[in-house]
Amino acid sequence: MTGRQPRIDYVTKDYEGFKQGMLNQIPLLLPDWTDRGEADFGVVLIELVAYVADILSYYQDRVANEAFLATATQRRSVTELLRLIGYQIDPGLAASAVVHVDVTTDLDVGPDELPFQVRTAGRPGEVEVTFEVIQPFSLRPANNEIPLAAIPALPAGTAAVELPPGAHRLVPGYRVYLEERPAQPARPRRSPPLTVTGVRRLVSGDDEISWLPPLPASFQPGATVLRGNNIVATHGVTVADEPVYVADGTPGQRFTLARTPVTHLLRTEDTRRRRSRPELEVRVDGAPWRQVESLSASGPADLHYTTEIDENDVMTVVFGTGARGSVPTAGAEVRARYRIGLGVVGNVGPDVLTVPTSLAAVAAVTNPFAAEGGADRESTEEAKIAGPGSVIAQERAVTLEDYELLAAGVEGVGKARARVGLRGGYKVVQVFIAPENPLTVPPPPPSDDLRATVARRLESRMPVNRMAGVEVLDPAYVPIDITVEVHLTAEASRSQAVEEVRGLLTGLLSFSAQDFGRPVRAGEVFSALFPLDGVEFVLLRELRRRDRPAGGSEFADVPLADHELAFAGTIVVVPLGGGR
Repeated sequence: MTGRQPRIDYVTKDYEGFKQGMLNQIPLLLPDWTDRGEADFGVVLIELVAYVADILSYYQDRVANEAFLATATQRRSVTELLRLIGYQIDPGLAASAVVHVDVTTDLDVGPDELPFQVRTAGRPGEVEVTFEVIQPFSLRPANNEIPLAAIPALPAGTAAVELPPGAHRLVPGYRVYLEERPAQPARPRRSPPLTVTGVRRLVSGDDEISWLPPLPASFQPGATVLRGNNIVATHGVTVADEPVYVADGTPGQRFTLARTPVTHLLRTEDTRRRRSRPELEVRVDGAPWRQVESLSASGPADLHYTTEIDENDVMTVVFGTGARGSVPTAGAEVRARYRIGLGVVGNVGPDVLTVPTSLAAVAAVTNPFAAEGGADRESTEEAKIAGPGSVIAQERAVTLEDYELLAAGVEGVGKARARVGLRGGYKVVQVFIAPENPLTVPPPPPSDDLRATVARRLESRMPVNRMAGVEVLDPAYVPIDITVEVHLTAEASRSQAVEEVRGLLTGLLSFSAQDFGRPVRAGEVFSALFPLDGVEFVLLRELRRRDRPAGGSEFADVPLADHELAFAGTIVVVPLGGGR
């Protein structure tokens, strides 16, 4: 035993390896031990030790894996790792719905009478969903339904009607919609939600009621009414009986809310990272405190707090340390009022929110349109991608890729490309944007409002003295013409083949398949058409930009500049062979 040291295999990780490793040491350490039978007590002990070592080895591997974002599988691990870089996993969003309320008398609901609740009828097998109106509102009986039988016509594109002053009590900003009642019992046909933009008294004495957007389709005036008294409700239930937390005066105090999940609504203000805000109100000894994303910019006297959400959707309120945010004094009573409920379960269909809070003036309620906007919490795999991505640019525009990412993050932008240009001899960043998912051909240019929104977002995040400014420009849409000869088998249908080939080529040049500056390659055309039932082979006769002269090689790729975006031009499919 004195001359030889046991050789240990540190790579061994499982039961069989541990057991065999210990058995291999017996001749070196205990040469007199010769019985290796399973009934031997020493072998039993070795097997027990190998069993425990196998379990500990698994735990060791799991702990090591959970320490890295790429290999972590537990939601708690991912949550804590992303918290180190200031990223909170998206908790989801609550759905919102337009609720129409018929009233018998004038109804003015103030802050003390809120929230006004409306819920589903609770049919067997269905989850009961409650929505709340949390902003004060006013309703008038005259706006329950306003007949439009006296209107001569309501064609598509109508954006105004004339009504007698006594027939309505509408004011600018009200939400309305048109409802056409069918002759036979059936679901009524409704216009999209409309916003009243003006109420103007005419020389005739009538009021001109204008709205936006214009009607997308025509309505029959004799069977149509204009419905007002529409308010916005959001999914969630108010929790007003949360236990009181008594502060102890220590820095960094925190307390946990008792119920989950806390309702989150989409932020209206610009923010660095979090797209939503919790429906939470915190008061310390009756004084309201304000939630912030981070306490890093808070001063010692700022009444600020921040929130954290763990892997079980439990929300914790975190107060300041004294240096960063104020500290609640010892004995102070901390009260929280919040709402719970969110997710896709709130995306209920139309005409299901029919049970209101008991108010004497309310005759009936319904949601004329399906609720929308509800989203479940971010999955672990989604968070592992979005978390690191959120700190690549850190909401600052430094590289051209940063400008592209920030521009593409603006609602309504489908694609963006940035480059350095010149303006008056000075360098500027030129950002070309294309609207999201255009359905028209050729695609439409971005609107003035969208360009202005993108410009404001980028200018607020660009470094000082690095560039002379930002220019948000229209893209150059380039039509691509393609002509192919399709040689068919004898049994193939010509009409079906032509339709299928044209559809594939149109998809190849669709908005989702193309990008700024991406060339259209001949190989992509052949790849899109292979294999195809009934097609023996395909000859590419033409692949060119419409603004360039015809000619050249049939296999030539079509190059595009970095501000150009391809779309389907004229696609000609010439079938040869096949059946009739």
